Order: sequence, then structure tokens, then C-alpha cells
Amino acid sequence: MPFTDQMIDTFYYGIQAPIHANGFLCERIDMDTFIGDILAKLKNEIESASAIVADLTMANPNVYLEVGYAWGIGKPTILIVKEGEKLKFDVQGQKCLHYKNIKYLEEILTKEIKGLVEKGKIK
Repeated sequence: MPFTDQMIDTFYYGIQAPIHANGFLCERIDMDTFIGDILAKLKNEIESASAIVADLTMANPNVYLEVGYAWGIGKPTILIVKEGEKLKFDVQGQKCLHYKNIKYLEEILTKEIKGLVEKGKIK
């Protein structure tokens, strides 16, 4: 997700809460303490994750890069975007959860993660 002040509540309440509610750890690289190359750290985090949740709101190029890497290594990736945002061409055909507010995001993401766990798509 874009690292902007306007996305902080989206992260804590709309994304992190549903992930924790389903028994998973939720991390954002800009909130982690580490030394070294950020791209190497990012790749390592994506590789070791059970799944990726990517907020495509604001069409941040870094987020699209991270999604592409996750797809390239076969990592389960849940795409989300705020209603009214246009998706870039490469992801328009992919399932994407559209949210109108943070509470709705929390509800649909909780349900999506639970369903994917039950189907064995996320472990």
C-alpha cells in the first residue's frame, strides 16, 4: 500500500485487524527496523509471507512492482482498492476487493481471508 498518512487507518483497521483476526501476522516494511538493502528486505518478506494483501489505491508503482514479484513467485495475493479508483491495465482482469470505507474493508477482507484459509489457498 502507499505509505501515506491518509492510508494509516486503512492499514491498522481495514487490513491488519482482519489479518490478525484470522491468526496471521501483518507487517508493513516501512514499520520494520532493519539495516541493509530495502529491495532485498522486501523480496525476503514477500517470499516468507503466507499471502500478500496489496492495496492498489493511488496506483502506487511500488505496490504494482511488489504485486508482480509476488505473482512471479506464486505467492497468494489479495488485491484491494478503494471504490472510485481506476485499476491499471495489467490487473483489471484480476479479482479485486473494492471497498467504500474502512469498516467495509475490514468485513470483506476478514471474509476473504477466512474463505481462502478454509479452501487451503492460504496456510
